[in-house]
Amino acid sequence: MAEAVNKLLSDLGIEDKNRIKNSREEGLINFHFGLGMGIRNEFGLWEKDSKLLENCKESSGNPNLDIDTASEIIIKALWDRLQKFPPPKLVRDKDQYGY
Repeated sequence: MAEAVNKLLSDLGIEDKNRIKNSREEGLINFHFGLGMGIRNEFGLWEKDSKLLENCKESSGNPNLDIDTASEIIIKALWDRLQKFPPPKLVRDKDQYGY
């Protein structure tokens, strides 16, 4: 699952990352259709022998985990990782402002 989260961190833009990071945990369900669908499709959770789905089943302790719930687990893992990042700092280019 860590590889999937790393890929998402690499692929998502700063606005999307900020939107996810600034969401409350109980609000992550709002990402089910957009981001969740992308995860289900891009990472092949639909495939019969999906290793990522098996990983989600193992980490949740639920051998009957469905793909929708698996994508929720991945979104939660992404959110958890984003919580560890400090907020971005505003940096001014002193040449731009002449000092």
